[in-house]
Amino acid sequence: MNLSDDSATQQDIREMPLAQQSPRERRLIREVRAAIGLAALACILTIFGSIEAQREILESRTDLQKQLADLDSSSDHARALASQAQRVTQDMEARIIALEGKVTDTQTQQTSLTALYKDLSINKDEIVVAEVEQAVAIANQELLLAGDVRLAIRAMEDAERRLDRIDRPSLQGIHRIVDQDLRRLRSIPVADVAGMSLRLENLANSVDQLPLAASARPSSVPKVKDKKSESFWSTLSDKLLTEIGEAVRIQRSEGEALPPLAPDQTFFLRQNLRLRLLTARQALLSHDDTNYRGDLRLASRWLDNWYDKQDRGVKQASDSLRLMMDSPISINLPDVAASLNAIRDHRSTHLAGHVK
Repeated sequence: MNLSDDSATQQDIREMPLAQQSPRERRLIREVRAAIGLAALACILTIFGSIEAQREILESRTDLQKQLADLDSSSDHARALASQAQRVTQDMEARIIALEGKVTDTQTQQTSLTALYKDLSINKDEIVVAEVEQAVAIANQELLLAGDVRLAIRAMEDAERRLDRIDRPSLQGIHRIVDQDLRRLRSIPVADVAGMSLRLENLANSVDQLPLAASARPSSVPKVKDKKSESFWSTLSDKLLTEIGEAVRIQRSEGEALPPLAPDQTFFLRQNLRLRLLTARQALLSHDDTNYRGDLRLASRWLDNWYDKQDRGVKQASDSLRLMMDSPISINLPDVAASLNAIRDHRSTHLAGHVK
C-alpha cells in the first residue's frame, strides 16, 4: 500500500459518514489523528528547541567574546606585570651586587677593627700598668722622702683599684705583690703628725697670752668673819687692815728664785719660745726626732721656769708639750720596692715581646 492509496483511503474515510464507518475505520481515524497531533507537537517542540538552542548559542558566543576580551585585557595586564617584574628583578640584582660589595667592604673593615681593637686593648693594658707604676712610685717617694704613711697607703690603694679594674691574668703576680706591700703599710702604727703640728702652731700663736711668773699676783685668802662680833668699829678696823694687806703681799715660790725680767727681756723670751715651738714643728714634719725632742724639752723648761704655773693656759701648754715629747714620730718605715720592681719587670718583658 503506497502513500497515495493511504491518502485516498483517509480521504474516503473522512468523507464517509460516521454511521457508515466501521469501528476499525474509526479507530484508524483516531490513530491517524493522534499520529498527526504527535507529529505536529514534535515539529513545534523541535522548532522551540532550535530557537532555544540558537539563543543559547548566541549567549554562549557573547560570553565567549566577553571572556576573550577579558583574556586579552588580562594578557595585557600580565605582560605589564611581567615587564615590571623584570625591571624589579634587574633592580634587585643590581642592589644585590652592590650589597655584596658592601658586605665585602664590611668584612674587611671588621677585620681591620678587630686588629685595631686588639692593639687598643694591649695599649690600654700598657697605659694602666704605667699608671699603676706611677702610683707605686709616688707611694715609695712619700715613704722615703716625707715619711708619710697615710699618703703612701692612699697611693697604693689607688694602684690596687686600677689593677682590680682591668683584671688580667698576666697581672696577677703584680697584684699579689702590691697587696702584700699595702697590708704591710696598713699594719704600721701611724703618728698623728698633722694633729701634733696643729697643736704646736696653736701653742706658738698663744705665747703672747701666757702670763709670766714675775707678773703673777698672789691669790688672796678670804678671811672667815665671826658674825657675833660684828660692830661698827670692828667692821671699820677690818676694812682698814684689808686695805693695808692689799698694799703688800708675800708669795712663796718653789725651787730656785729667778730674777725678774726687764721688758725687753720679756719680749725676747716670748719670741724665743715661739721660735722653739716653730722649729719643733718643722722637725716634726721632717721626722727629725732629735731636734724635735730637744726643742720641746727646752720650751717646756722655759714654761716651768718663767711662766706662771698656776695659770690654766700655762698648765695646758706644759701638759701638751710633755704629751708630744712622749709620742713617737720616727718609725722604721718599709718601702714598696718589691711592687715597683715587679711592675718594671713586667713592662720590660712585655716590651721585649712586642719588639720580637
